[in-house]
Amino acid sequence: MKGKLTKGKMRGVPYAALISASLLLTGVSGALVAQEESASRMEEVVVTARKREESIQDVPVAVTALTPAQLDKGNIQRVQDLQKLVPNVKMHDMAFAGGALSACIRGMCYDDLEKSFEPAVPIVIDGVVAASNSGVDLDLFDLEAVEVLRGPQGTLFGRNTIGGVVNIRRTQPTGEWGIKLGADIEEDNTTEFKLVANMPLGENGGVKISLRELQSDSFMYNVTRNERLKLRDLETASISVASNLGDNLYANLTVDYYNDNSAHNLLNLTPAAWGFCAGFGHCESNDDASNSDYTQTFQREPFYSGVSGLNYTLNLEYEGEDFTIKSITAQNDFEELMDICSWGGSGTAVGFLSDRPAGTYPTWRSDANCVFPVVRDQEYEQRSQEFQFISNLDGPFNYTVGLFYLEAETYMDSGPIQNFIAEHELEARAVFADVVYDLNEDWSVNFGVRYTEEDKTLNTRNFATYTGKTSGANIGAFNGGYSDDNITYKFILERNTSFGMIYGGVTTGYRSGGWQMRGVGGYVGGENATDTPQDYGPYNAEDVTSMEIGIRSELNDGRVIMNLTAFRADYEDKQEAVVNGGFAPCNPTCTFVLNAGEVEITGYEFEAKAMVLDNLIVNASVGILDADYKTFDYLGQDISGESDVLWSPDLTMNIGFEHTQDIWGGELQFSGSMNFADDAVGRYTPIVSATAGLDMEVESYEQLDLSVTYIMETSTGSTFRFTVFGNDILEEGGRISRPFDAAPTFTFASPLKRQHFGMKIGYEF
Repeated sequence: MKGKLTKGKMRGVPYAALISASLLLTGVSGALVAQEESASRMEEVVVTARKREESIQDVPVAVTALTPAQLDKGNIQRVQDLQKLVPNVKMHDMAFAGGALSACIRGMCYDDLEKSFEPAVPIVIDGVVAASNSGVDLDLFDLEAVEVLRGPQGTLFGRNTIGGVVNIRRTQPTGEWGIKLGADIEEDNTTEFKLVANMPLGENGGVKISLRELQSDSFMYNVTRNERLKLRDLETASISVASNLGDNLYANLTVDYYNDNSAHNLLNLTPAAWGFCAGFGHCESNDDASNSDYTQTFQREPFYSGVSGLNYTLNLEYEGEDFTIKSITAQNDFEELMDICSWGGSGTAVGFLSDRPAGTYPTWRSDANCVFPVVRDQEYEQRSQEFQFISNLDGPFNYTVGLFYLEAETYMDSGPIQNFIAEHELEARAVFADVVYDLNEDWSVNFGVRYTEEDKTLNTRNFATYTGKTSGANIGAFNGGYSDDNITYKFILERNTSFGMIYGGVTTGYRSGGWQMRGVGGYVGGENATDTPQDYGPYNAEDVTSMEIGIRSELNDGRVIMNLTAFRADYEDKQEAVVNGGFAPCNPTCTFVLNAGEVEITGYEFEAKAMVLDNLIVNASVGILDADYKTFDYLGQDISGESDVLWSPDLTMNIGFEHTQDIWGGELQFSGSMNFADDAVGRYTPIVSATAGLDMEVESYEQLDLSVTYIMETSTGSTFRFTVFGNDILEEGGRISRPFDAAPTFTFASPLKRQHFGMKIGYEF
């Protein structure tokens, strides 16, 4: 076959390891000197951080690239697991939206669930930017590569890339017969089955089908129900049809189906004086849970948060003599359902708080066993179009220009305590350009600019009761429009040296303003306040100016890679979501998005990888972060001294190794990694800071992962793979991964399992 289908293989080896200079240079320098005469070197890793294929060492961007082999050896199963290998990155499950992800890079974070809010770190899948964080905590399967770009990426990736981007590229149809089977078995009745099948389609085309199913039980025992509940329940299916439509035009149409009906664990941390404890006996279970090492829960009823949808993506690529034209057309549609009945406690069930009849769609159950039941039924549609014109000139000048269009619509039906219907619409348009000019053999400049304009509308209706909502008798309504435009730019100066490349530059970015669609018409200062913003909004965009310098080096004839980055980012009009309650009409809670003020973040990242022996690679990472509020305006008071920037640990580290050995007619691979994350603050509402004994801090932790893999190729050309792995093998039980407060009503946390073991079996031909 000709053209694009012949280029489907990844041209790199695992690169995502970051190492401190002292660990690398003092620990392996002697072994490296002994290996100087060897012909072996680490292969080139190709990334698309600037919308074109380039060696990662030639890109003036802080980017970590992971290949399927690296993901498999590290047992990186979901997007949130990437935090183990990438510095200054924190990710966790957002339990209150189906398959949702809270992604934080360099202290820039989005930790909410509403579709009207904008992520700070978008997920890009096959060139399509997800405008919502629902459904993007993907299980990493059938991939070509994952790239984590740190720092603002507003010029090429657009709006809301204020913290960075996670760029995921899946494999394309090969146009040849082939099949890949996998089965994973882990503790807690966890089973996973995977299939990827490729087949030719005529002389110039190919079809790829992938299927996946995942089931697991909770690692926590429910002492209220005396049982261990189901936890993960996921199935996905995908089909891609690709063809070379002539010598220069390539087309790939992909349809994805996903259905995630997973449940979640919650721990109740509500202190004695707060509403849920004082009124209903749903008090802090943290002591009991902590004594069980977070292996017990007290939820009266399961907590479900699921998503089901279809995605359509059409990629067209035309290759001219010295240019490439790309078109990326996408539509993402999904339905999402959240059903919370019990918030992690075992106190009194107060059914009179809900007037919803038993057996009502979509949960079909009675609310009699619930305190503050929340049912959110949502529909979401996203459509996007991007055109790129990419030059491939022999001279000193190359460029990328493009157009981008996005529209998204959200419908939410919420009840049965806070009853409202909200509809949100977004339309965004952008034009962008990125230019690279080689001044001479050593110096080059990179300049980029992007202009974006967008419009948002919010229409809501509020109801006193659930039955009032079904009859259409609303007690209030809100209709609002918001428009904005923005120009982002970057300027980077590069210099090639004998050991690699040095660069420095300035980049800007922004996160859109807009509306808060779960508003109930309350005011920060109370029902009758006139000088504070409504909880609907609007709030304004936040802006960042980031200065960055970096070194990208290759030493010892390509056997050592060392990259160092230093940065400073200044944020203005920083957006923060504050959850409060206990006053009319914020009963039980209201959420307010504030343009809180100014934040200054400085940091360092060191990346390195060393081929100590031809069959031994050592890698590590160090990320240092210093994030501080300079101002935080809350109700006219500067509380910057009392507030911490969320999810910004001072230190993240990782050190790992990969060792291979020929044995038994195949190859035995040993791999391991130790990673560490410092303390991080998960919530900052001012009343929380004043509550004795209430700690919203996620404690520091270290995690040791090990795996052994045996790979054997048969005489027929097929490959057999068997892996045994252990994650966090030094610590049993669980730990708190995400605390959340709705002061002064309740507070709770999501736990995460620590030590667990499993095995994987794979077959490919």
